[in-house]
Amino acid sequence: MKICMLTPRFPFPENGGDVLRINNIARYLKAQGHTLLLISLSDTNVPCVEMAEKLYDKVFVTHRNHSLSLVNGILYMMCGKPIQCGYYYSKSYKSLLREVVQNEKPDMFISHLLRMTPYLEELHVENRSIVEMTDALSKTYAMSANAKSGGIKKFVYNFEKSLIANYEKKVIRTFPKVVLVSQADVDFLHDRMDGEGKSLSMHTNGVACMESIEDMYNVHKICFIGNMRTLQNQDAVLFFVKEVLPLIKQTFPSMTFYVVGAEPPQSIQALASEDVVVTGFVENLEATIADSCLAVAPVRVAAGIQNKVLVAMGCGLPVVMTPLIAQAIPELKNGENCMIQNDAASIAEQCIRLMKEKELRNTIGHNGYEMVRRNYSWNEKLKGYELL
Repeated sequence: MKICMLTPRFPFPENGGDVLRINNIARYLKAQGHTLLLISLSDTNVPCVEMAEKLYDKVFVTHRNHSLSLVNGILYMMCGKPIQCGYYYSKSYKSLLREVVQNEKPDMFISHLLRMTPYLEELHVENRSIVEMTDALSKTYAMSANAKSGGIKKFVYNFEKSLIANYEKKVIRTFPKVVLVSQADVDFLHDRMDGEGKSLSMHTNGVACMESIEDMYNVHKICFIGNMRTLQNQDAVLFFVKEVLPLIKQTFPSMTFYVVGAEPPQSIQALASEDVVVTGFVENLEATIADSCLAVAPVRVAAGIQNKVLVAMGCGLPVVMTPLIAQAIPELKNGENCMIQNDAASIAEQCIRLMKEKELRNTIGHNGYEMVRRNYSWNEKLKGYELL
């Protein structure tokens, strides 16, 4: 089968959970014998096409004009449509897509995220398309609008949430398969659909575990993993640095907190000090975090499965996380394969325990690693993805 995949940003380099997911979906589909066409918008005039051509059979790309994106976003908002759909609308992309469809005649389409579905609606190919929604955006945006920080992004989320909620309903009614990564999000949208959510499907994230984990780590190093473009991750890091880190340093004054993730904004870069290292994008994520004593995921605004937890566990790191993240991964058990806490004092307390108690640290890390290895391989979680 020839499958055409529409993405809002070029999926290389793999510097965020969104591109990691769509590329792993592509790897799974490729392993099933399908031919893959990638049609992508790009924020740069020189995308990494050679890297993409190692995975996708044919790659088509067009540059996104940021000024036009802002104008289109406003126009969509004025018409009662999601701002992000307008932001990623491009006449050049539309023309490229039509040309590819005419020449290649794909059998199936996959829209990466909700924002690309208007293109499929214009082509009238909904009945042979999958929407890779990933997360329930209406749920995430509602939480983002209530976050304590965020500035202009918070304002946009607050305005966008109702537009997204309405469009989600339309897409769920129109397309035969809409994919999310957590049962909590499936249930959330199903409840809002009043019995019309038959198209909703779940294929959770997977992770590639390290072949082996070693009992060698820096007891004074704690890490956070996440794409720093997002308000959710920014909020988590700011919360940890301002409210949790000072409590830990009372016991471990020489500890260092590593913020590992692409595109940190100025608010995150400003945290850099002797106590906080802001790495930005790293080529080898596992090598950067593998010697950490533990990872933290103090996320207070989230939807779906957070790759940061699975990746850290796949490296053998014990993870201290909030209940909001834990509820999306049913295999997590507090005190057995992770630590789940909600407030700053409790998060700090569990971090200190793991830093002090080597046996506890190794037990939690090993159990988390085994849980991910058994339950979260990409091939297992994506089985049947292309079936409508």
